Amino acid sequence: MYPRLVSIGPVSIPTYGVFAAVALIAGLTLAMRTAARLRVAPDAMWNLGLITVFTAVLGSKLLLISGHWHDFLSYPLLMLSISVPRTVDSVLTQIGLGLSAGLLYMTLKRMPWLDTFDAAAPGWALGQAILALGCFFAGCDYGRPTSLPWGVVFHSHWAALWNGTPLNTRLQPVQLYLCAIQLALCLLLLWWLPKRRQPGELAGAWMLASGLTHYFLDFYLGGNRLMVLSGALSLTQTIDFCLVVVGALLLMEKPQTRLATS
Repeated sequence: MYPRLVSIGPVSIPTYGVFAAVALIAGLTLAMRTAARLRVAPDAMWNLGLITVFTAVLGSKLLLISGHWHDFLSYPLLMLSISVPRTVDSVLTQIGLGLSAGLLYMTLKRMPWLDTFDAAAPGWALGQAILALGCFFAGCDYGRPTSLPWGVVFHSHWAALWNGTPLNTRLQPVQLYLCAIQLALCLLLLWWLPKRRQPGELAGAWMLASGLTHYFLDFYLGGNRLMVLSGALSLTQTIDFCLVVVGALLLMEKPQTRLATS
């Protein structure tokens, strides 16, 4: 597809990077609107999103540099420009850093955790949908070969160089599946918002539905999947399983927690 959105001489703007920025802004803007409905401070919600994302990204980058300090001193611009390799440790580190920073910020600002998670759920789903669309155009997170008529064929050598995308081969458009699922979840959560009966309900619904669908979509992913548990599951499937469990717990009805959202 189009891994490079714009090229001016030797300078290229990656498509995925632009979509990631749009996803962050769109997701946080929607989260601020839903936060106001749930009596969560919109400004605090915006700051929470930025702190969580940038702590995960910058923290993992700093850890990469600290582990390769001599390479950074020799090639500082190169080390700053390369992405963090996707390994089990790096993915778990990003999740841990982002989650820890977010929970700490919510605690310091005295933000109600469950209400905040509910407010963030539709925006998170929207952001995931936009990111998946960016992956489709960039050729990352591509699917397995297929003979289905709606399979997609990539021709860009940049997609092959940057993401290892197979060229001239019909592939499952997993990115579009994920985009459609997350967009549907976003609309569902927005419809559910005024009908919410207890804190954590929207977040639990997103975790449960997203975890289940992503678990099965993982089987259609191509490339090298990060495997854990002696190869029994991929890392993403393990995370999806945890999301399903937490989501189910949040959806369990709690006594005397009926509420009406204005």
